[in-house]
Parts: sequence; structure tokens; C-alpha cells
Amino acid sequence: MGKNKKKAAHSAKEQKQAERVIRAVFISLVVLAIVMIVGFSFY
Repeated sequence: MGKNKKKAAHSAKEQKQAERVIRAVFISLVVLAIVMIVGFSFY
């Protein structure tokens, strides 16, 4: 029983980590897109 609880807590922690990674990737993509738009507007 204790083993199962630990596993559930671990998967919740992994889910949070995955959400953070996805958010970081999404933000970096948005920043990259803005930089590209600004860069192309100067040419």
C-alpha cells in the first residue's frame, strides 16, 4: 500500500516537471518567433 502511494506522488511530481518543461519550450518558441519577426522587419 505504501509503495503505491509513493508511486502516485512520484508521478504527480513528474507531471509537474513535464508541465514546467513544456511551458519553458513554449515560451522559448514564442520568444524566438518574436525575435525572427523583429529581425525580418529590419531587412
